[in-house]
Amino acid sequence: MNFFVKAAVVAAALGASGAASADFFSFSYTFADGQEVTGSFTGTANNGGQSATNISNLQLALNSIAFAPVTSGGVTYGNATLQANTWNPTLVAFDDTTPVTIYANGALNNFVISDVDAATNTSPDYEFAYINDSPNGLYQAVAANFLQSDSFSTAEGNATQLALDSPGNATNWTLTDQTPVPVPAALPLLVSGLGLLGFAGRRRAT
Repeated sequence: MNFFVKAAVVAAALGASGAASADFFSFSYTFADGQEVTGSFTGTANNGGQSATNISNLQLALNSIAFAPVTSGGVTYGNATLQANTWNPTLVAFDDTTPVTIYANGALNNFVISDVDAATNTSPDYEFAYINDSPNGLYQAVAANFLQSDSFSTAEGNATQLALDSPGNATNWTLTDQTPVPVPAALPLLVSGLGLLGFAGRRRAT
């Protein structure tokens, strides 16, 4: 097999190893009063990690208290599986037909993460919504956990966790692709192959 054929085979292997896969993202938003939402999800990175689609495996916490079911008196409140819905400016409501995109630029975000389908249920047990709807003049970042309280809610006279910025501050939002860039499986083969070719060239020259 000559050098050019070998190079083509290795290049094909490198291309195959670079096929798209789900990345792990972390995100955070800090409210003006110091409260903070933190979370993570898996999704498909776009534009070099500037946005993510195919969102799944959502986890979220407000002031380090996770959005998770609470059992009281033998009754469980809240849903363990969080889901995301897109804010639709035309409907002026959340919908469950438009795929969710989460952006690194907070000013582009239009979504809610909650324990319900926000298109059909307006009574979540916990939610984080980030809306930038210029046609309707709606700009808001809001987080609420109606099953928990903490020092912030007590200080503000609330029985449950609640944080609100209107409008949201894009500089207080972060989205980070935490997935390390993998070394293609064929790369060591390519390096060793090039080394052997160099060795063979030197032998012919002597």
